[in-house]
Amino acid sequence: MTRHEEIIKSHPIRRSEAQKAAFREYVLETAKERGVDARVEKSSDGKNQNVIIGNVERADVVLTAHYDTPAASLFPNIMIPRNVPLFFAYQMVPVLFMLIVGFAAGFVAQTAVGGEDLRVFAIAFLIVYYALFFIMFRGFSNKNNYNDNTSGVATVLTIIDKLGADKRNKVAFILFDNEEKGKKGAKAYFKDHKELMADRLLINFDCVGDGSEVVFISMENAEKKSEHEMLHASFEPNDDYTPHFYSIKGSESNSDYKVFPCGVGCMVCRKSKGGLLYTPRIHTKFDTIANNSNIEYISDGIINLVNKIS
Repeated sequence: MTRHEEIIKSHPIRRSEAQKAAFREYVLETAKERGVDARVEKSSDGKNQNVIIGNVERADVVLTAHYDTPAASLFPNIMIPRNVPLFFAYQMVPVLFMLIVGFAAGFVAQTAVGGEDLRVFAIAFLIVYYALFFIMFRGFSNKNNYNDNTSGVATVLTIIDKLGADKRNKVAFILFDNEEKGKKGAKAYFKDHKELMADRLLINFDCVGDGSEVVFISMENAEKKSEHEMLHASFEPNDDYTPHFYSIKGSESNSDYKVFPCGVGCMVCRKSKGGLLYTPRIHTKFDTIANNSNIEYISDGIINLVNKIS
């Protein structure tokens, strides 16, 4: 059984405090089996519990993923990393939907009671708008999270499985809490460890299970580091996968890496006939695709990187 299959079987939803606590225990036990030190670090604000694996202070590179899973949404959260206008235009689709339904509800309510008092319209609009907002972004847990972000977590644990004991002092791992609530776990970690993370290369894996276009997006400071050049050299294209390396300028992928000055985001996309890179299905019940070969390709590339650093 692969790491991804194991997580899907035992911890498919990681949203409630109990679900996340059970998963953290699984990660701690996994690290212990591999002889790697691991601990849960509660942020200084007391609202996030990140899992730290290895020694971040000694590491040349930190590998991360977020372990929480999202709410189910009426609209998939389509990732479009290399078409920024289209990315932001699509973000407006659920907002427009909520506005239209809210206005319709207000109009129906106002018509039903008659009169010119707009308070009925406003009350109905606000009730429906915020009810839809809650249902879509804070409501029911998504039951299928194969790609977002079980694939990222499985990649981190697979790298730990493959990493030789003699290389473990070169790399550390962090599984962030509450990314789906606005990257809160990553933000809290950086706030608590600004000096430590100011100049340290961090590679974050988020939605790497579906597609064959392996996309790396780098913050400006990350591109200046020698380890970043090694990252390029560690991933070779083959018949199944094509790696792409882009700067944050002209790119958009909203994940934990953006919190860190030397952050690099890794995602895997499909490519349309017109050349558009995109990742569909996430945040919906259709998030049921995550190819273990993707995880193997990425984890092998990262092992190459660690070997080059060593």
